[in-house]
Amino acid sequence: MDNNFGNLLKKLITDKETKSNIVSQQLGYDPTYLSKWITGKKLPSEKNIDSICEKLAYILSDGNDFENIKTDLMSNYYSDLGFSALEGNMNKNISLVTSDVEVAHLIADVLQQLEYSKVKDITINTTINIFQEFEYHMAGIINKLHNMNLKSLRLNMCASFEKYAYDPFILCNNILSLTSGNYFIDFNIHMQKTETPQFLVINDVFALNIVHLNNVVFLCYYSFDKKYIEAVNSSYSLIIRHMEKALSYVMPISLRKTNVQLNQFLQDNQIILFSESPSILIPKSIFQDLIRNNKLRLEGEEWQEHVEYLEQVSNVFEKYTKFNKVKILIYESLLVHYINTGRIEIGGKKHVLTKEQVKEHFMNICECMRQNENFEFYCISDTVDFNNFCCSNPSIFLTPSSISIGNTNIYTDEVSNNFYFSTEKPIINIFEGYLNSIIEKSYCIKLTADRLAAYIA
Repeated sequence: MDNNFGNLLKKLITDKETKSNIVSQQLGYDPTYLSKWITGKKLPSEKNIDSICEKLAYILSDGNDFENIKTDLMSNYYSDLGFSALEGNMNKNISLVTSDVEVAHLIADVLQQLEYSKVKDITINTTINIFQEFEYHMAGIINKLHNMNLKSLRLNMCASFEKYAYDPFILCNNILSLTSGNYFIDFNIHMQKTETPQFLVINDVFALNIVHLNNVVFLCYYSFDKKYIEAVNSSYSLIIRHMEKALSYVMPISLRKTNVQLNQFLQDNQIILFSESPSILIPKSIFQDLIRNNKLRLEGEEWQEHVEYLEQVSNVFEKYTKFNKVKILIYESLLVHYINTGRIEIGGKKHVLTKEQVKEHFMNICECMRQNENFEFYCISDTVDFNNFCCSNPSIFLTPSSISIGNTNIYTDEVSNNFYFSTEKPIINIFEGYLNSIIEKSYCIKLTADRLAAYIA
């Protein structure tokens, strides 16, 4: 077992220039208990660990570092505890669990141990359709990943869209929740072929293989053995190279340079879920003002590319988008926040519009709604607290031929990282069902042009 807790406790006692028997007396525990904690032969009871660490911090602090000592003791304790939970099977060549619930807990335990080991970069390669296999457990796994304070997550998974019937709401919520982190997430879905072995590898520390027998018996073999992990990784690499991607990570700049964004605005049918300010149908006069003033202070090629994009999207809005069949969905708090702040992302750049420009923007949308009965605007009720806003579900841009998912971080100063794109019909159809299901919810209200205009009256 790791002995992070014991080593830290020993150091704190030495730094305090006291003795373990004195500390045990002040703590109210037998000296043999404290001795076993220090040597790593035993851990304190998890039931009492909070009060034990609080008392130890009080005894061993100098008055100013109480909270830091308690936090460090707790962190090191749970690091050792997590390792001890896995340790029994770490020494085995291979171990077995027999339910998807156990596998989900096992994955969470491995991630927990990696967090305690201060690992900041996670790679998960799997031929398992994890959104299907662990459908109702994925939220917990995703939350664990988001809480690990990662620098990067690379997740390559497989999915079959022919053989499985998906619940669009659950599947899409899991995908959006996964991609909503404020750290770099390279997420790819590969088109799974029939009879593909079901592997999952986390970094170079853990691997598992799931076996279904006649769709009745569930067996999952797993190991922390290096040779087993290398063998599974080799098999994964051989299998995945023959699979096409159904949903891929893309760089935001590549979407602009390949005119994907412009092509989407050209489509006759669009459904857009905005988790940001509604950057659609901005009047030409505002684009001209943004170009004229260059408040972003951009220079050279970067500025020229941005100007070109602004001019192109302005023409597309004026000639095509205003006449297309469009459904806009946006959270009410985001709508109000845009009205109050003017913060908006256009072509990957974060602009701030004046209140007059925001009003002009909304009046233009309202005028389009009055002239085009196929232009619909929906407001989603929510309770987002922008004082604590850190990330949201990404925005979705859906057309009959493609889908884009993007997390723009418009309300923070962080760089936008996570964008995903697909032209696969199964993915498009699932997200179309998801967006239409939101429109049917009681909390999604269809606004008239007059009602939308009332927001900025």
